[in-house]
Amino acid sequence: MRCLSKRDSRGRRAAGRRRRQRARHPVDSRSPVHRTRAAANISTCTDADLIPNEEDVARVRTATLCLINRERVDDGEAPLALDAQLEQAAQGHSDEMVAAGYFEHVGPHGDRPVDRMRAAGYLNGSEVGYEVAEDIAWGTLWLATPRSIVAAWMASPGHRANILDPGFRSTGVGVSPHAPVSLADGQAGATYTQDFGAIFTR
Repeated sequence: MRCLSKRDSRGRRAAGRRRRQRARHPVDSRSPVHRTRAAANISTCTDADLIPNEEDVARVRTATLCLINRERVDDGEAPLALDAQLEQAAQGHSDEMVAAGYFEHVGPHGDRPVDRMRAAGYLNGSEVGYEVAEDIAWGTLWLATPRSIVAAWMASPGHRANILDPGFRSTGVGVSPHAPVSLADGQAGATYTQDFGAIFTR
């Protein structure tokens, strides 16, 4: 299994500058009751042990988001909301990595995560600022399940920082039920992309 993370931001305080992965730790003002209810709703993530195939990709995406949100709630953060445009960008990147046989954040034509999110309509130029990030992973056999992928991301400081970042509000998960051919040695597997975002408006 292999994972990579990427972060990009254009914030009101640091316009145009790229920021390295680092978690922020603001004081959490949300009530314990809210966090407890959210945790109860995602305490059991159905399909977390599915090995992706063509028929169950939607279920695998749902299980992956459930596991991610469980990690956030356990850390005292609000769950991420599913965003259709981020999901479109993430799914397109997973599919392209498999089709073109590569595993990187930058595509063969130079497209970066922020470019894919813009092409999907998540960033449309009307925002004052934004912060986005992307985690990718691939695995074979049992290492391709949502549980294994999320566990690997949580064991990696950069990926964990993206997942638990309190500034992110929205996400999209893309899953291809294949691993990049050049990397998987002929084994069945899957390729995952998770895109994160926060948009700042006036």
